[in-house]
Amino acid sequence: MNKLAIIIFARLNSKRLKGKVLKKIFDMYLLEIIYLRLKKKFNLPIIVNTSKNKSDDQIVKFCQKEKIKFFRGSLNNVFLRTIMCLKKNKIKGFVRVCADRPFVDFSEIKKAIKIFQTKKFDIVTNQLHKKVPKGLSCEVASSEIFYDVSKNKKLTKSQKEHIFNYFYNNSIDYKIHKLRNNLYEKNAKFNLSIDNPKDFERAISIFLRYKKNIFISTSKILKGLNSK
Repeated sequence: MNKLAIIIFARLNSKRLKGKVLKKIFDMYLLEIIYLRLKKKFNLPIIVNTSKNKSDDQIVKFCQKEKIKFFRGSLNNVFLRTIMCLKKNKIKGFVRVCADRPFVDFSEIKKAIKIFQTKKFDIVTNQLHKKVPKGLSCEVASSEIFYDVSKNKKLTKSQKEHIFNYFYNNSIDYKIHKLRNNLYEKNAKFNLSIDNPKDFERAISIFLRYKKNIFISTSKILKGLNSK
């Protein structure tokens, strides 16, 4: 591929845990931990994709301070915001990462990228079956399919907010590789996402178990949870 990027989707108006992406784990923001985990393992552009809403000014200030590339667009139409970000940065394909997932799995992403770079698929994803721990979704996609949909299709509210829903709802029309991971399937009951205060405390306790090592591998975490 000519240009592949990692896009971290972040906003502060979360209903269940307001401002969670800028809450601190030890002395680092949640968003910062995710960015650092990715930066350490990938020599790819990393862009924080947020909204033009005033509530997200703090995310932009953080990005500016840390010299992290960012893009701002529509708050509610995330699909449109994604397209504008792809066009602005001339991205041919991207990895989607959500900013409430501190244990983002670099090995799963590397596997997905390798498959995607064969140029045989529009999307490489582990989200077309239910045997994935919450917080470990992995999606890599071609920018072109997003452009085509924006020109030719009217999206539902859900499809505007959850940017891969249109493609999954119409999967017969796209070349999609269904990523499988045996360790994920054995541990699908676990939740490694952050949606509420309890999830946040659990994330802190996991990092503490590994001496605050924010680069701990996701596979080690899963094996540790399974042995408890």
